[in-house]
Amino acid sequence: MAKRTTGDGDEAAGGNRLFIASAAIILVVVLLGVFVVVTSGDDDQGGGGTAGARPGGTSAAASPGSGTSGGGDQAPEHGDNNGCTPSDTDKTVPTTAPDDVSWDLVNTVALPRSKSAGPLKIDGQTATCYAHTPRGALMAAANGFYRSILSAPDTAPLRAQALPGPARDALEKQLKKIDQPVQSGQMAQISGFRIVSYTDATTVVSLVNGSQAAQSLKSSDITVQWAGGDWKVVPPPGGGLNTPGVQLTSLDGYIPFGGV
Repeated sequence: MAKRTTGDGDEAAGGNRLFIASAAIILVVVLLGVFVVVTSGDDDQGGGGTAGARPGGTSAAASPGSGTSGGGDQAPEHGDNNGCTPSDTDKTVPTTAPDDVSWDLVNTVALPRSKSAGPLKIDGQTATCYAHTPRGALMAAANGFYRSILSAPDTAPLRAQALPGPARDALEKQLKKIDQPVQSGQMAQISGFRIVSYTDATTVVSLVNGSQAAQSLKSSDITVQWAGGDWKVVPPPGGGLNTPGVQLTSLDGYIPFGGV
């Protein structure tokens, strides 16, 4: 069973990007296409990808683990980055869920934390210090995406977790317009993932949230880039942190992964 703990970091985001309902959060849905919780899915198109691992499916568990193995490209490692030294060095794309994950409840959304792949540092709503591996990229995509949105209207976590540029600036302006934080039950939970593509420089993660039982599963792609010694979410042009959501009927082709 996955372990859940209550964390003090607290943001989330979503895709269709998530599934919401509250009128106060409509701005997020319209402008960011957030995955929000809500009744049966309004569709959207987008996402997708190529060349990812196919699942050998496991749901996320809390126990030690992680491998080793090489791979390489350019981009600096953490080095002496304030004591940030994740132990995961396995460059193979995962076909099962990481086995050393606990789940922090952040504004009622369960977000993953791996002992070996990160995030090893939580500062308020900001999560950093990830392994330079596919598992580290997965953890950064899930945490950076959700935490940046869940913290609105505070945009400091977005600035810390997303790559700077015009797209991030546009998103920051929109998040500042949100007049109240996301409430309990408004944000859909993570339920699965697939690594669409991985290099040491850039990784695309297809993240699924929602519930198969409630017919609310949606997938959306989140891109992370290795910059400044850590993974950062890359906001696509036009605002948001992910591609538009795609309605799913099941987790076929994805690896089950969730904390609730």
